[in-house]
Amino acid sequence: MATRRKGKRVETPEGVRVFGKAANREGSVYRQADGRWCATWWVPGEKQPRKVTAKTQQEAIARRAKRREQAGLDLGGLRTVGALADWWLHNVHRQAVRPSSWAKSEDRVRRIKATLGELPVVELDYRVITEWQARLAMDLAPRTVRHHRQTLAQVVDEAVKMGALVGNPVRSVKPLRVTEAEAVALDRDETRALLAAARDHRLGAAVALLFLQGWRVSEVLGLAWEDVDLDAGTALVQRASVYVDGRGQRLGPPKTEGARGEHWLMPTVVALLRRTRDIQDQEREAAPRWTEITYGGEPISLVFTNPTGGLVLRQAVAKVVKQAAKTAGISAQLGTHTGRRTVVTTLFVDGDEALEDIARFVGHARPATTAGYVKRLGRRPQAVARRAAAILDGDPDDQGDDDSDRSGGVRNEPPENESNGVSYRSGPPDEALPAPGP
Repeated sequence: MATRRKGKRVETPEGVRVFGKAANREGSVYRQADGRWCATWWVPGEKQPRKVTAKTQQEAIARRAKRREQAGLDLGGLRTVGALADWWLHNVHRQAVRPSSWAKSEDRVRRIKATLGELPVVELDYRVITEWQARLAMDLAPRTVRHHRQTLAQVVDEAVKMGALVGNPVRSVKPLRVTEAEAVALDRDETRALLAAARDHRLGAAVALLFLQGWRVSEVLGLAWEDVDLDAGTALVQRASVYVDGRGQRLGPPKTEGARGEHWLMPTVVALLRRTRDIQDQEREAAPRWTEITYGGEPISLVFTNPTGGLVLRQAVAKVVKQAAKTAGISAQLGTHTGRRTVVTTLFVDGDEALEDIARFVGHARPATTAGYVKRLGRRPQAVARRAAAILDGDPDDQGDDDSDRSGGVRNEPPENESNGVSYRSGPPDEALPAPGP
């Protein structure tokens, strides 16, 4: 008995034809119910095959070949991963990010070139990217590997835009899992103790801006006296001082547009800024030469400088925070960004402020970002549960009897004799913290 031929059996006007099975994910050619022919092919990173149709089988195959040929257009001098990565770094990414972010991307591109630089872009596929990521994971932390994968994905996106690839295989590879470190947010008493310990330092006002206003350290170090009105108690954020690896501090725009604009300063911050101005005047007189700083072609007088007028390194502020924490008896490891988390958490938990208002206060572009900064919930879950029970599960006959038992919702006013650790008092500034030493 003759062996039955294996494959796909298709009814045609000439009779039944049998087509051999294509290799896995190679695609197939078949006749549809309407009589037209369909040719499919797979693109890395896509869950469904792409299709072309034609009147005849040969036309469908030819159209598929043409689409594949268009997807493999020659990139010319950018045909290798290394060449494309360099082009992306200098022509696309440089205009899109701050100098500090660009410097980090430059380091990642350097490693990408060392590991994949000579590989043709069109040869990137799921297997190549998966093995590359696994090799990086042998020497780098998972978060660092994720950053490299994201950078490579952005590079390959350009190849897709140029038509060299029909899909980005990097995005089909699952990134490594990263375990988030436990972030720290101080409570009200710890915040006061920290500020008292840092008050006498020449950068004490910088610490206050971090832990009372919730500013980023880059915004603090980019503040100029031209931006400050101490009598009105306001400051204008319009630039930032960022650390660029291998180049030191550089002035540039703020991280987000949400940070730009006028900010109302707390009395404690105003008092410490006045003290900073006096200290800086003394240092200016004592310095043999004072460094002149310009931004956008205009001279500016920065609020926080080193003893000769130069830019202050963010590491210097971080060191003051750590020293103050040690003096205040705070055992947690603090950084400059701890102040931002502390302000957000305190205002949300103890101040009962809405996330939208807190986002505007600290300069977040989106409230969703602010929500990620909340490190403890305090009494809010219990308060919301009590309020929900009163509204949804309360006895209708008892609705007017005892408002106090049902008012467990979020308070709009702080409780009596209780402070939220972030001073909004309009009284004399010297009441906010102990007076500075001689």
